[in-house]
Amino acid sequence: MISIIVPVYNVEKYLEKCICSILDQTYRDFELILVDDGSRDKSGGICDAYKKKDGRIRVFHQENKGLSGARNAGLARASGEYITYIDSDDSVDPHYLEVLFENAQKYGAEVSVCGYRSVWEDRGRKSRPEKVKTSVRICTGREAVYKIVAENDRKMITAWGKLYHARLKPLLEYPQGRTHEDEFVTYRVLYIADKVVISPQELYGYLQRGDSIMNSSYSERRLDKIRALEEAVDYFRKEGDKELERYAEKRYLLQLSIAWYRVSVFLPERKDLTARLREEWLAGYRAYRENIKDAVKMTDRAALKIYRASPRMYGVIAGIFEKIFREV
Repeated sequence: MISIIVPVYNVEKYLEKCICSILDQTYRDFELILVDDGSRDKSGGICDAYKKKDGRIRVFHQENKGLSGARNAGLARASGEYITYIDSDDSVDPHYLEVLFENAQKYGAEVSVCGYRSVWEDRGRKSRPEKVKTSVRICTGREAVYKIVAENDRKMITAWGKLYHARLKPLLEYPQGRTHEDEFVTYRVLYIADKVVISPQELYGYLQRGDSIMNSSYSERRLDKIRALEEAVDYFRKEGDKELERYAEKRYLLQLSIAWYRVSVFLPERKDLTARLREEWLAGYRAYRENIKDAVKMTDRAALKIYRASPRMYGVIAGIFEKIFREV
């Protein structure tokens, strides 16, 4: 059986589509755990209504603890051999569970991964058509982590779009009160997995909402990602994995420079914060410069050099690129 964990908070507009996409799965042996995280809209009632319609649905109501707290509450109640997370404003293809499960079984993988497609709420379009190729890639957990730290592969970083064997359950607890929760957890889970199977099929629909935390006005909470990347550096150092440590250092420095730019643009009154980020970047650059030489591709190397020489020029260039990609 597969345990599907769906954290729910103020998503009355999207929740039914999410639940219906799960109930429409071709693979039927699952339990759907809906964790109502103190919703103030009709989300809790929607959960209860669907529970009455399908015996596989379990609903739990709790005081608001955030996304991590809701995920953890669902995890504590999961009884399946496999676990998957689905965000309550997203939806999945009818073959989502079937493909992930069959790949996990066929290849003896502890983590089964699929691709995703972005759906923009305000633009009414998808990122691109679903890929038609179906060949899978089999790799070790370390190779999967390499795709995160070296290639910044989005589908490998997220909690969703994956099927985890219950053996990994102790590592699937998320830090409460943090944003970018996945950055704190996913690499640790993948790293200890003996085998990971990756399907290119885009079976997960990721909704880009204008009012979501990641798309809303910038705040200091976004800097949690830096702390997550800093933890990753320490993790690989303790593991004695020099290659992944170098790539993690590169990600950390690049994210620091991006954070500096975003704070300077969206929080211009926080001169203290931009100064602190700049000091942290300079200290990190001095410490890691020699170590990351072979881990930084040409474009990233140029970005780091520009930021080191002139944060203001870096900001101008970053602003231009951000405008271009926003309009694509």
